[in-house]
Parts: sequence; structure tokens; C-alpha cells
Amino acid sequence: MKREKLSNEELCALAKNGDADALEQLVKNNLPFIKKRAKEIWESKQALNETLGVDRDDLEQEGAIGLLNCVEKFQPERGFKFLTYAAPAIRNAMYDYFDVQEAVFEKRDVDLVDSLDEIVRDEWTTRHNLLPDPTRKTPEQIYLKKEWLGEIHSALDEVSDRENQYLRYRFGFEDETAHPLIETAIHFHLSESRAKITERSALKNVRSALPW
Repeated sequence: MKREKLSNEELCALAKNGDADALEQLVKNNLPFIKKRAKEIWESKQALNETLGVDRDDLEQEGAIGLLNCVEKFQPERGFKFLTYAAPAIRNAMYDYFDVQEAVFEKRDVDLVDSLDEIVRDEWTTRHNLLPDPTRKTPEQIYLKKEWLGEIHSALDEVSDRENQYLRYRFGFEDETAHPLIETAIHFHLSESRAKITERSALKNVRSALPW
């Protein structure tokens, strides 16, 4: 019997026995479903697509892999249709792809400590090491931290309003929560490249304004 005339369940059974043609046909049969889910998820994360460079084709490929991973685990005796069983795996594979891309992107970016280190170089390391444990600060440590933060805030006030707002949001000076570059870019309606340019310029200007 021609593979295209077989049901998902029949194709899955053949694929488990090593039938490569059945496996290929299984993907073809469910490609419309995969494409539909990829479109929905891609559009729901459209704000990230430009920054992360995620294409719908990427999601479709991940969805197909998610489907294929279900072949060996599928148990028709439980009464489920194959696609019903595979649908969550298809969806999760697409979301996982976004998570991986974000993780890779974040690893490339400079986090709070590294970025401040770019500003103050060895001075940051020296001052940071003076404060190893927030639960055991000496009066001298408390004074030094207060002095250091005051100098940072003064330097921030020396740069343009836009750079000031960017850095305060990016490094959590207002809410004590550092925001990833991608989140900051979205917050300020910037592309990835524009956010990086803004950050480099702002950090350079702040460093120039510091007395160290």
C-alpha cells in the first residue's frame, strides 16, 4: 500500500520498524499542522524575532523534530491519536528553540557586572571585593559602597537623558533588577544593533564622567 494512503498511526508503526519512507511520509502528513503552529508561535513572539533572527522555517524544522521524537514513545493502545499525542511535543520544541536562542543571545551580551567592569576596570574589582558578603559589612565597607554608588549616580547625571534612562533601566538602578539587553532593547523600541550602540556610547560617557 502506498505510504500516503496510510494513517499517522499506521505510519508510526512502520517507522518504529525502521521504515524510513514511512517516517518521511509521517512528517509530510503533519506538515500543515506544524506550519500552523509555527506561524502562531512566531507571530506571538514577533517582538523578539528581529533581535534573535528566528524564522518560521526554523520553528517548522524544530516542530518536525519534536514530532519525530514522539514516534518511539507513541503507544496506540492507550487510545490516543498520534497527532494528539505529538502536538504538545511539537509546540514545546518550538518554544524551546526560542529559549535556546535567547540563552545564546544573552551569553553574547555583557551582564551587569561585566558591563560595570568595562566602566571602571580594575577599580570595580577592587571595590567589589571589599563587599563580599552583604550580611557582614563593616562600617568602612558600607561607607565605600555608598560613596561608590553616589559617584555612579553622579556620572549618570552627566550623560544625555536618553543614555541615563537606558543605563538606569538596563542595570536596575531604579528597581534593583538588571534587565537583559534584549529586554532593554524592546523596552526602548530599539533594534539589537541600535541597543548595543547606545549601550557602548553610554558606558563610554559614564566612564569618562567618573572620577576614578
